[in-house]
Amino acid sequence: MAVEDKERWDQRYLRGWETQLHKTLLEFYHLAKVGKALELACGTGENAIFLAKEGFDVDAIDISCVAIEKARRRAKDEGVNVNFMCADLDDYALPQNTYNLIINFYYLNRKLSGQIVRALKPGGILIFETYNERHKVLRKDFNPLYLLKEGELLILFKELEVIYYAENFNISTFIGIFLNSNTGSV
Repeated sequence: MAVEDKERWDQRYLRGWETQLHKTLLEFYHLAKVGKALELACGTGENAIFLAKEGFDVDAIDISCVAIEKARRRAKDEGVNVNFMCADLDDYALPQNTYNLIINFYYLNRKLSGQIVRALKPGGILIFETYNERHKVLRKDFNPLYLLKEGELLILFKELEVIYYAENFNISTFIGIFLNSNTGSV
């Protein structure tokens, strides 16, 4: 499946597909202490580049090497350094206790939820946004395996303190903070 996903996304990016800077990131990134940041499924890197411009030391991962090459060129053109990696997140192990901020937009891999929580430093912020089951109204062909059920992000990230949660029609958004489990504080 991963090879098919890689080929499908490479083809999409070869045809000119570009990812976009996300409004939710602009609204909430400031909650994180400037430091290490991670973007999962970064596409052509707009969010990662934005964070680098804001002073974050950014790692960004995507399965499409075509997207990663576009992102590297864009970062170079914009004069920022981002550690872009072409990797399959099904096989990639996130480092533990590393990130002040992790962002995930429109990518759903439920198996990563535990790794994401463990990759956050105490006080680290998670910004996670993707489609939910109501997306089928707009895209009947969308694979239901990649659609959240109502309230699912609250379950997937139950170890985090909720800062913001919303289900606006076909999009679910979760912003959470990893509190130090020993003291209940950051």
